[in-house]
Parts: sequence; C-alpha cells; structure tokens
Amino acid sequence: MRQLDVVAVGELNPDLILGGMSGPPRLGREILAERCTFTLGSSTALCAASLAALGLSVGIVGKVGRDIFGEFVLRCLDERGIDASRVIRDAAVRTGVTVSLAYPEDRAMLTFAGAMTHLTAAEVDREYLASGRHLHTSSLFLQPGLQPGCADVLRQARARGVTVSLDPGWDPAETWDAGIEELYGLLDVLFVNRLEAAALGKDADWRRAAERLASAVSLVVIKGGPDGACAIQAGRREERPGFRVKALDPTGAGDAFNAGFLFGYLSGWPLATCLTWGNACGAMTAARIGGSGAFANRADVERFIGSKGSSAG
Repeated sequence: MRQLDVVAVGELNPDLILGGMSGPPRLGREILAERCTFTLGSSTALCAASLAALGLSVGIVGKVGRDIFGEFVLRCLDERGIDASRVIRDAAVRTGVTVSLAYPEDRAMLTFAGAMTHLTAAEVDREYLASGRHLHTSSLFLQPGLQPGCADVLRQARARGVTVSLDPGWDPAETWDAGIEELYGLLDVLFVNRLEAAALGKDADWRRAAERLASAVSLVVIKGGPDGACAIQAGRREERPGFRVKALDPTGAGDAFNAGFLFGYLSGWPLATCLTWGNACGAMTAARIGGSGAFANRADVERFIGSKGSSAG
C-alpha cells in the first residue's frame, strides 16, 4: 500500500509579496506598497500545501540552504503537515526568494533562484517517489540541475505504477526547450496557462497550440484564470467556466488550481468536476494575500462551489 498520495519534486523558496502599488516600479523612482506579506512560495511547495489542505498525504523533495529562508520554508512545510524528510539542506547554497508585485489583473515576479537550481535528478530518492500514488513537479525551466535527468526520474516513477504531472511554468529565457518534449510521453497530466500553451505549442492561438500539445500528452489542462479552464484528452475537449472573485493577489492561484484538479483526478472524478475544483481552488487563492491558506479543508472548497451555484459532482 502506498504511504503517500502525492510526492512533489521541485523548487522551494519563500515569497515576499507586495501589493497595493499605484503602478509599476521605475528606475530612479520610489513607489509605495500598501501591503507586504512574507510567506511560503514556489510553485511546487504551494501546490503541495494546497493538496495537503484538501486532505491528501503529501511529501516533498527539494533543496534549501542552511539559512534563515531555508528554515522558514521547512517550518512552513511542517505546519502544513507535509513530509519534508527528503528536503536536502545544503550549506554550500543559499535558499532562493521571489519578490512578487501583485496587481489586481496579474503579477510581476523577480526571483533569485538560489538552491533550486542545484537540485539534481541523482539526489531524488527513487524509493521515496515510489511510496506515493502520484508525482507532481513544477517550474522545470527554473531548475537546470534537474532538467538533464528529469526524464529518467519520471520514467522510473511510472515503471513503479506512479502517475505523473508537470506544470513547467514560464521560461525566463523564453527558449522553451530544457528537454521538455522528451517528457511529454511520460506525463499523465500537463498543466499550462494560455501563454505557456501558445509558447510550447508554437502557435499564437493558444487553442490550436493546446491541440498540438494534446497530440503528444495524454491529458493537457489549460488554465485561464477567471475565464475558466479546459482539458483535452483523447481528442475530447472539456471546458468549465471560472469563478468571479475580487482578486487581491494571483500568487499561487495556478498552483492551487493544479491541486484542486489533481484532488479530483486522483479521486477518479470526471474531467468536468476536476476542472470545477481546480477553478474553485484557484479563485479562492486569488481572493486572498499569499499563495496558500485560502482553504483549510475540502469542506471549504465545497462550500465555495455551492455558494456560486455550480455543481461539485
């Protein structure tokens, strides 16, 4: 019997989130923020935190430095009930940090990658991965140390009966390579937003790009924020509308979407229901400051969906 529902592999760092700015920063000028939050960040950790909040048993593999930021991340993981026994603490590196400038319509992020770039496939405990039902990884383009051996990690996990999902995230270099096409055939689920779909699918029309990706991946999920989400599987497209909320901070909303969708996926729910739960978790997260903590349990999400008049089943 599997010990964990999900093992997450990837980057670990805190977020410094600033909000309520009147405009973007400019060189030589100073602007003021109305809000400041220091909290758990990084896509992999935020998805793991939301999965744990939904009641799944979650473990995480990553690397932090032996520094204040690293201690903060480990404390946050522990508080959320996530097994961090396979997180490597390396005194030779510094834990990264992301500064997120949150505006109502979107966010701008500045990241010092730090320790996340040093995690390698050789450091990922394969037996630990096999202790979970599902493997999820995020932010592939931010992890050059993991990229060369990532296919081998996924291949070995699948050979042990573990299902696999990937949210590659944005590529700061905008080359959209990192060996990602080698991974497509090893994935059960690929998560992208519309801009990422267009870039990876090499078509300015995200819908056509998504169809192209779906020819290589068994299930592609495209996130559209308040405009909803769609999934393409075996030539069939399923779409669900988003939930309208007053957005305060989009940080972590896409990661919460992934968690909501995966919760349904691992429960064997229909795609439409998985999308509804993904949309709900994403909307709830966007409506508060910080990338996690918008819901404490499954019942919170059920109540939110019920309050919006949508079926959870």
